[in-house]
Amino acid sequence: MSAVAARRNLRVTRGRVAIERLEIRFGGQAAVADFSLRVEPGEFVCLLGPSGCGKSTVLNSVAGFIPPSRGQVAVDGAVVTGPGPERGMVFQQHSLFPWKTVRDNVAFGPRMQGRSKAEADALARRYLDLVGLGSSADRYPATLSGGMAQRVGIARALVNHPSVLLMDEPFGALDAQTRAIMQESLLRLWSRIGNTVLFVTHDIDEALFLSDRVVVMSAAPGRVLLDLTVDLPRPRPDDVFADPAFAEHKRQCLKLIRQESRRAFEFADGAGI
Repeated sequence: MSAVAARRNLRVTRGRVAIERLEIRFGGQAAVADFSLRVEPGEFVCLLGPSGCGKSTVLNSVAGFIPPSRGQVAVDGAVVTGPGPERGMVFQQHSLFPWKTVRDNVAFGPRMQGRSKAEADALARRYLDLVGLGSSADRYPATLSGGMAQRVGIARALVNHPSVLLMDEPFGALDAQTRAIMQESLLRLWSRIGNTVLFVTHDIDEALFLSDRVVVMSAAPGRVLLDLTVDLPRPRPDDVFADPAFAEHKRQCLKLIRQESRRAFEFADGAGI
């Protein structure tokens, strides 16, 4: 059990992620190079970095959607060779099936794993209740707000009991107020379930509010520049943004990201892009 999980009185033993010298190339160009990261069971880790640094590429490689050009990704000691139920993915756009009800969207994964309709529906109801949408089970995605649709997406990812939850800017398209509510809701859910979370965002405040660690990446090809432990109390108080430690962490991250963004811009300008 990781120290992070122990502090929340959760016995979490699954969800260890080991990324070893990962390199991913597209068309001969390296998007990610020599990227190494270890995440302990039950940790909440955010990936930050300038636009185009490979944050989502790393996440998609952990999900099994993008194979490494070099290096490897392993979850609980098993090398990732493709998608698997132990890794749940939540995207920026909810990608719900518009012709299915909320219940049927969440029950889809269990049904594909061979569970009966009754079993899948019961699981869907349980996880919809967890995200506060039990009363919306019979609605269709087109009738949901952006925040509600993302909660359905989270329930759909969790219903397969993944040890690792992968989240690619899931709140990026939401308005500021809804985004803040969703962040708080996610932390409450995580504190109950205890999954390992690997979360991609471009928002420094969001990363620091949510995570145990923030990993800042370089401009492409993406590497780890900073692995920052967020030494702020949990549960995170409403005024955590005024904490001097929060301000110092933000200063560190912002300085690195600005440096890398300038470097990427100067390279593109010099190359005539």
